[in-house]
Amino acid sequence: MNGRPSGFGLVELLVSMALGLLLTMALMQTLLGSRDSLVLLRHGNQLQEDARYLMGRLAADLRAAGSEGCLNLQLSPGIALPAPLAQPVSYQGGVLQIVTALPVRVQTNAPTGYRPGTFGARWLVAGNCRDRVTIAEDELQVQPGDWLLALRQLEYRQQGDRVQVRLNGSGNFETLIEQVVDFRVQFALAANADMPDAGGRYQSTLTPGEQPRLRSVRVSLALSDNPGSPQAGRLLTQRYTQVTRLRNRPDQ
Repeated sequence: MNGRPSGFGLVELLVSMALGLLLTMALMQTLLGSRDSLVLLRHGNQLQEDARYLMGRLAADLRAAGSEGCLNLQLSPGIALPAPLAQPVSYQGGVLQIVTALPVRVQTNAPTGYRPGTFGARWLVAGNCRDRVTIAEDELQVQPGDWLLALRQLEYRQQGDRVQVRLNGSGNFETLIEQVVDFRVQFALAANADMPDAGGRYQSTLTPGEQPRLRSVRVSLALSDNPGSPQAGRLLTQRYTQVTRLRNRPDQ
């Protein structure tokens, strides 16, 4: 009695090899897809972190804009107030300018000279919080008992696909975040300087005469993994909007 030979024949072997190849290709596609998904997820998270960083920084600077402490800059005798100090929030030529105060603590027993650069500022303001105040862009003599205020100037702009900042009106702009599609600033004004709240719509311009009526600033930001052609990006364009109410009004 002759038995059938055991094992696989040529046809069975070819079929099993084809199935194995198909399974291997499917596994490779799954792994590649998972890797691409992970890359896209990390890229999306990075865009969110960039937006959170920029928006947080802008909000902090806007809330601090125009802070004078107990000093009244209008008391500076015989000195014209620099335009940025008279308008601590301005927007010209696509550049958002903000003047903020830096915390400074000094104690002197005799008149002492200080320079703004020592505190990373552009101007120094000193006074007795009653009837005397002095402003200087160079060395400032601080009297015993004076309150010292350091003011810095920040300029934000969009340049290509980047949002950049410059400190104290000199030097080069430095990049804060990249992959920016749009960076837009708008302003809400009160009907008159005596009203505490804004009325009407946001506007994209701000004149010096409107500064006393400025109540809040809205910043809109759009980011993409392909800022040159967002429609061709692998991620949907991420859009963020933030409204910051100003704490320090120049008329108060």
